[in-house]
Amino acid sequence: MNEPAAPAPAAPRSIGERLRAGRDRAGLSVAAAAEKLHLDPKVIEALEADRFAELGASVYVRGHLKRYADFVGEPGAQMVESYLATREARPPPPDLTRIAQAERRSDPRRLVTPLVGLSCAAVLLLAIWWILAGSQAGSAKPADNSAAVPVALPSVSSPATPAETQPAVTAPPPNVVNSGAAPTVPTAAGTPPPKREDAAPARATRLKLELTNDSWVEIYDSRGERLFYDVASAGSVQSVEGRPPLRVVLGNSAGVAVEIDGQRREIPTYAQDGEGARFVVNRSGSLSRAR
Repeated sequence: MNEPAAPAPAAPRSIGERLRAGRDRAGLSVAAAAEKLHLDPKVIEALEADRFAELGASVYVRGHLKRYADFVGEPGAQMVESYLATREARPPPPDLTRIAQAERRSDPRRLVTPLVGLSCAAVLLLAIWWILAGSQAGSAKPADNSAAVPVALPSVSSPATPAETQPAVTAPPPNVVNSGAAPTVPTAAGTPPPKREDAAPARATRLKLELTNDSWVEIYDSRGERLFYDVASAGSVQSVEGRPPLRVVLGNSAGVAVEIDGQRREIPTYAQDGEGARFVVNRSGSLSRAR
């Protein structure tokens, strides 16, 4: 007599299926679970459908996954390990830059148009310079020498002494200005006025972040230059210097302590957005909400 075959083992369930089963056991809908966790229902739907790429960086996926798993009665740490193992097992996307492409032949006709344009521009600049040089030469006027320098003559009524026989030349009147020379305003000591110094550049601000949990961090200076753009691990300290105002984006603001130029600053509540925060470090060292 043949023995009945043993039932086949059940296929292992995915992360999303386990999360959905846990929510069903709790008797909650997607909207109810999202309301209790203060999350967008789309986050719950993405987790239960294993669409982790829709949640952004890995640090966001790990945070949402652990929190939701613990909420529905599943082991959050084990779920995160399963997610990391699945993520590492996926093959990397192909590098499209290494695909061989046909070599493009250079067309000599492409060089004709730029050369013609450069030649026309050179001729035009030469003509403009010639016209300006001619106009400046024609507008130049000779110095006005019609104003005679007054000379003091010795008196006729009394004999002139040897010292008086020399003509006394007086200084030209203050309104006579030589053509072509720019007037200067002397100072009290007779020296030309000092040149105006350019305004000093803004002092760099030092920003230090101490992390107790993993968090995504983005820091930009006043020129938009990226100073930091990565996942900062728990227990690390990240320090940057840049020209203020500095724009900061945090993925997990609850696990980040902010210090500006050696002084601890609290992140304003109005600058927080759910678990993250977006704020600006002003030149005075204060924090304000990023626009």
